[in-house]
Amino acid sequence: MIGLLAFFDDAEVDVSAHLPQASWTILAALGLLIAFFVVRPELWRRMLFQRVDPRPAGLLRIAFGLVLMLTFVDLLKPHGPLDDSVARYLFTDEGLWLTDMARKSYGGKLATLWDPEHGFEHWYDVFEAMWGKFSILHFRSDPPFVWAVYTAMLVSIGLMILGVWTRWTTILAWILVESVYRYSPVFYTGGDTVVRVFLFLGMFTQWGEAYSIDGWRRRRKAILRGATEFPASRLIPAWPLRMAMLQLAIIYCATGLLKTGNTWANGTALYYALNLDHFYRWPQMGFVGAMHYIGVLPVLVVLVHWWEMLFPLALIGSAVNAHERERADGTWPRAAAWRRWLSYGAFFGAWGCGVYIAGLGAHYYAPDEMLKILHMNRATLVKVTMVVASALPLLCLALYLALRRASSWPDVSLRQLWSGKSPLMRAVVLPYFAVRWLLPRGHLFLRHWVLGKRFWLVVGFGMHINIDLGMNVGTFANVMMAVYFAWLSGDEIDAFWRYVFSKPVAPGEHGRPIRRMKWQRILLYPIDRLRWRRPADPIVVLHHPGDASVRRAALLRLWDLGERLEFQADPDVSPEHLVMRLPGEKTSRFGAGAGWALIRVMPGLWWMRGLRHVPGLSTVFGFIALKILRQR
Repeated sequence: MIGLLAFFDDAEVDVSAHLPQASWTILAALGLLIAFFVVRPELWRRMLFQRVDPRPAGLLRIAFGLVLMLTFVDLLKPHGPLDDSVARYLFTDEGLWLTDMARKSYGGKLATLWDPEHGFEHWYDVFEAMWGKFSILHFRSDPPFVWAVYTAMLVSIGLMILGVWTRWTTILAWILVESVYRYSPVFYTGGDTVVRVFLFLGMFTQWGEAYSIDGWRRRRKAILRGATEFPASRLIPAWPLRMAMLQLAIIYCATGLLKTGNTWANGTALYYALNLDHFYRWPQMGFVGAMHYIGVLPVLVVLVHWWEMLFPLALIGSAVNAHERERADGTWPRAAAWRRWLSYGAFFGAWGCGVYIAGLGAHYYAPDEMLKILHMNRATLVKVTMVVASALPLLCLALYLALRRASSWPDVSLRQLWSGKSPLMRAVVLPYFAVRWLLPRGHLFLRHWVLGKRFWLVVGFGMHINIDLGMNVGTFANVMMAVYFAWLSGDEIDAFWRYVFSKPVAPGEHGRPIRRMKWQRILLYPIDRLRWRRPADPIVVLHHPGDASVRRAALLRLWDLGERLEFQADPDVSPEHLVMRLPGEKTSRFGAGAGWALIRVMPGLWWMRGLRHVPGLSTVFGFIALKILRQR
């Protein structure tokens, strides 16, 4: 949303001649979209009010919270000749602004509603002041007070990451983060604005139901109080996650539309950016020049530019793939024919309004250079734009329906079609077989790659990682990657944990090919290890068959994300202690040794994983793990 608004705000073109028509057309399009969902309310409920698995939101909370924490911890680093911190320079009255100057410049109505000596004139003025650009630091910004607010902000962010009183710590984090940001916006980057937007959405996301201390406490109490089934995580409303997905798509699309000019058209934008000392993290002119000379950088620039502009296809793909999955298992909501056709009419009516707006965009914003290249005048370009915009969705829909119908064709081998045919018939059979072979696979390719999130998110992840490693662009890349978790499903997260805890198989086992050529063994070795995997051998947890011991052992399942643990009842085991048997070991472990082993298989304990190898600390961290896991 913020990027799209910036696109229209930055346009210095006089559109007053068609402004009334455009305004009414946009209102008509919104009305038709509302009518679409009025006619098909089941789609609106499914899109926004469905309850979904909380694990993607839990990972989003952790990743986004870490980015937020690092953003503000980074501002505590020394700055300037006196080694004062950046935060002291930006947010205290001993830095860039005095309190009254910051309040006057950035405090909005607070500058006129509040006086340092007399306070507010009316009791209700405080609410009017809070409605604007309110910040606690506009009342007082001496270093002790600022450090108190800053510390409270970092503590609330830390508790939000851990999932402690998650709803309230998220709200408190948003209030304090906004207070710090609104004191002075002179240091803002695009990343800071994105942080504020997604933290606001976080207040409405019930992201404390999974991977949190709150969720662990609730499920632990249910187990210890006599639950007859293992308590699952509670489902959460989908609409905040859907809004995060929509916001991400709009930001990417608007960012791509704003990248105009010759440098983006000819692919030299990245070359110039990586040669500016303001952007690069280290001098890399020689490497950048070589990559540009061989054509790598221009290809990447064009790919990234179109990837950003077309990113809304990922949203369309999510809807299409969800429809296909639910249509296959019979859970897609059905509607009467008259409602379906009426909704189609409303949708295409809204699309027609968009076609008119696209024509106005071509009329006002198409540069003269484009007209010369296309050898047409502006009126012709407007007509061509409207024709293409009108026909494009119909052509795409027809192509998709044709590919989907072809995917249901029975599979036919070339041998069946080839045997017994004359040379003339074979010449006919071969193109027919190519069509029969390509079209069903084309449907899968379209769903899983062109419209599949694996393509859009993997490309985005690689782009942001490389930009973050090579360029100084603030927190934009980090926060955008953190929001990718909103696109995942619970099944995909399960598959991720299973993969993390799997092990590579040897050549010749479980389908892994034996590479005969030496160069194949060398080059394909990393790929083969990543591709051909098997589940790791389980760790056996021995427990007494008594009810209290069974429930205490069941607490470990709350931390076993990779399902590495296997539980066995043993009457010879003490009811009070945890006993484990590791793969390949004949003797059992108990006490600190058992806790030390669990650190490897419990992602919630991985913060101790490196430290546990320090001599003398393995026993200490083993006992800490047992204490956290409520074991003995």
